[in-house]
Amino acid sequence: MSNKIKHFYEFGEFRFDAEKRVLWREGAAVPIPPKASEVLAVLIEERGDLVERDRLVDEVWHNTFVEEGNLNNAISSLRKVLGENGIIQTVPRRGYRFTAEVREVAEPFAPDLVIERRTISNTFIESSENDPTEEVRQLPPKRRWLLSSRVVFIAFVLLFSGSAAVAWYFSGSANASRRNQIAAIRSLAVLPLNTFSENSADEELRMRITDALITRLGRMDNIVVRPTNSVLRFAGKNVDVAKAGQDLNVDAVIDGRVQEENGRLRVTIQLIKVPEREQLWSEQFDGRSGEILNLQDAIAQGFREAMQYGTAVDRSQPSVSNEAYEAYLKGRYLWNQRKKESYYAALEYFERSVKIDPSFALGYTGISDCYHLLQQRNVFSTKDAFDKAEYAARRALELDPQLAESHVSMGSVAFVRYSRWTEAEAYYRRAIELNPNIAEPYARLGMLLNAWSRFDEAHDVLKRAETLDPTSVNNAIYLGANYYFSKQLDRAEAHFKRILQFAPGTERAHFFLERIYEIQGKHDLAVEHALKEREIFRPESVEPLRKSYAEGGITAFWKKQIEMYLAESEMMRGLENHIASRYVLLGEVENANQYIEINLKNFGTMHNYGRVDPLFDPIRQNPRFVDLMNRYGPII
Repeated sequence: MSNKIKHFYEFGEFRFDAEKRVLWREGAAVPIPPKASEVLAVLIEERGDLVERDRLVDEVWHNTFVEEGNLNNAISSLRKVLGENGIIQTVPRRGYRFTAEVREVAEPFAPDLVIERRTISNTFIESSENDPTEEVRQLPPKRRWLLSSRVVFIAFVLLFSGSAAVAWYFSGSANASRRNQIAAIRSLAVLPLNTFSENSADEELRMRITDALITRLGRMDNIVVRPTNSVLRFAGKNVDVAKAGQDLNVDAVIDGRVQEENGRLRVTIQLIKVPEREQLWSEQFDGRSGEILNLQDAIAQGFREAMQYGTAVDRSQPSVSNEAYEAYLKGRYLWNQRKKESYYAALEYFERSVKIDPSFALGYTGISDCYHLLQQRNVFSTKDAFDKAEYAARRALELDPQLAESHVSMGSVAFVRYSRWTEAEAYYRRAIELNPNIAEPYARLGMLLNAWSRFDEAHDVLKRAETLDPTSVNNAIYLGANYYFSKQLDRAEAHFKRILQFAPGTERAHFFLERIYEIQGKHDLAVEHALKEREIFRPESVEPLRKSYAEGGITAFWKKQIEMYLAESEMMRGLENHIASRYVLLGEVENANQYIEINLKNFGTMHNYGRVDPLFDPIRQNPRFVDLMNRYGPII
């Protein structure tokens, strides 16, 4: 008998025969694809050390040309067998590391026994054609004992084979069950990443990584990912993951933690099925704080492998420097705070990102978005804001015509700045075609269709935006505007009241309720919401307005509003439509038309919404109003 020693590698419940490339779990062979076992052999051999992707491809596939997906599929197959517990660790854009503790076991190798078994097996099969019982009786005792031993051995082999088959069956059933669960996931939320310790990572860094993941995963066709604004309320909190997933109306959530030390990052990710709270995937990723772009790509790749999205369309961006991308993420972190001051700060970071990398299209869309929202906050006139917004949007579109955000930005330029409705619609619809899983183009298209009096279409589009981002206050406001402009005032009233129940500080909800009650002649309620709106952004004006109403009634109240708007127009732009609406309520038609004309000349909101705002119905047939609206009409 030979004295040759056979080596096995044991880790956890597994044993790996590197020579035969066979993996065992608790005595049962585990079926894995041949190339996956080759990859496992290399990883175990270099356990604890990084194995570059190129090396794995060279050693496993040798000189054969293969796509990168072949290696990804092999790694995915191994993770399904070994468990999503970080045994095979992804190192962003470099390779993989086998992290399990491995014990090398040496056992005697008995080739003679194997040969004997093969011989015995053949003999038994040949004699089995006759009556084996009689033949056995006629054998000498020694031969009888040997044959009995052979029978026992064959029975053992058959039993072992049966056990392996049963294990394979149930393993296949488990995989099938998991595949069914994965196939059911159509929507996902990435919760703000937490930290292992209070000092290991600050909120800004964690939100940057979270936003990067949301952006990256949101470019996959197979799944809808909730935008950053939807998950911000969970930042810095110990949340019930399943409950958060139910609140966000998603099938699954990604929950994770970040550990930072000396510029190195370790991100632990887990995918949780909602509402079962079942973990479907878990993995650990290493990176550096200045290389979030690499980290997000690695996590996205791991997610695709775990979700078996081998054929998913991934609308990834052209290459960009990590420094530019870091600046962009810092800008988005500030932009998502949705405050006037944060827009200015975000603008600085977006401008820095394109200064670092002038070919970075996303950076230009950030610049365009900042100027657009600063115009909405009446900080800049429409012309001043959109001269800059248009330049940035056009630059983004030139750099990356396949970027949905570029088309959204250009659509807003066409709609808000120039009232080119057909052109704006084409941009928004192209954005939806490029990425149908983001809410923003649907929301903005819905408002365009509102202005166009295409209310049924607008409603359908806005409901789609709401489905993609059900927690967005902006989307809820746009849907309420649809009810208001289409004169479904009771429905609009109920809708805006619901908004105030889950977002009490929403000034636009108070604004629309004020107008609804003014149209209905419910002056007490109109004043109540006008004052609540003022409490949010001009609290010092509340008491003078309240006093005017108490002393002079609704007429005095409207006149006081005009006085305040005129004073505030020195600091804020685009208030002419508010002034005009007060004059309409007072019945002073010529004064109303005067400010309507000023607003139209400045490309104010009357350009797009003057034709559908029911508050202006009392002067809808006035010749001068008709002339103004025709003269400054949209380009359809």
